[in-house]
Amino acid sequence: MEIPPGLIDTAAILRTGAGTDAVHRAFKAGQLVRIRRGFYVRTDDWISAWPAQRFAWSTAAIARSVSGAVLCGQTAALAIGLPTLGAPRCVELATNLPGRSGMRKSPFLVLGTDKAAREAREVRSYPLQYRLKQVREPVRHGEFLCLGLVETTLDIMSTNSLSQALVVADGAARKLHRDGQMPADASLWSLQDIRDGIRALPHASAVARAERAASLASPLPESVGESYSRAVFEFLGFEQPVLQRTFADREGFIGRTDFWWPKPGVVGEFEVYREKIREDRIRALGHGFVRWHWADLQNPDRLRAKLLAAGLRRR
Repeated sequence: MEIPPGLIDTAAILRTGAGTDAVHRAFKAGQLVRIRRGFYVRTDDWISAWPAQRFAWSTAAIARSVSGAVLCGQTAALAIGLPTLGAPRCVELATNLPGRSGMRKSPFLVLGTDKAAREAREVRSYPLQYRLKQVREPVRHGEFLCLGLVETTLDIMSTNSLSQALVVADGAARKLHRDGQMPADASLWSLQDIRDGIRALPHASAVARAERAASLASPLPESVGESYSRAVFEFLGFEQPVLQRTFADREGFIGRTDFWWPKPGVVGEFEVYREKIREDRIRALGHGFVRWHWADLQNPDRLRAKLLAAGLRRR
């Protein structure tokens, strides 16, 4: 997780020997939002930032101000470099103290009554959640201490929706494949550490969720949208397609497609607008072709209609 420029850390300023009077004046004038005591961002920057940027600022502010902070859940996934389906709803820290677990209200504050201040108050801020976790050997990623990749992936697969779980699990599989720890044609379920971790989960429902995601998770999907698509296929009851299928005709190489359903002979592509000539060459081989976009994934009835119209049938 990269921290975007713009986070004002007053403790860091004081360590240089400089003062923070100017920061406090700007905050009182409504020119800065306070994410957490001692951490500020320009009000205009907070309003215009992407959710992922605001989440990164919030994570850094919490991790720097909580002694021994260890990230877990989706927060750890982002710090490790795994994708998530949108920004998490809170910054998650592990704790081994039952009395400490739970959500803390966001201390986000912006003063003033002008338009910028009102807009800043309406922008989502990120509270802190402590989750009860046994922290054995946290791993450092940049400035953050996190639960390990396998432990983080198991946590998300066992507690989240299939859409979120598969986005993270595919990302973990890609990373493990790049590191030489699993082949490209394997699923995450093929790894002994994953199987052992799933079998050790305390509840049958968590085991079932994690097994489902791990059996689908593959290094081959190349984007969040492709992973999200696969989760929606599962939800809608369609067969899982072959991933990254290469096509050629008498003129030679045509291209590699996101999805391929061999039985009906249908090619699927998520969101990317590639040249019409390539699509025509694939259609000339006798195959169907279907495209979809983010809006279709967020409204599965639309995607179902597109897939059925292309010749696919539900299981």
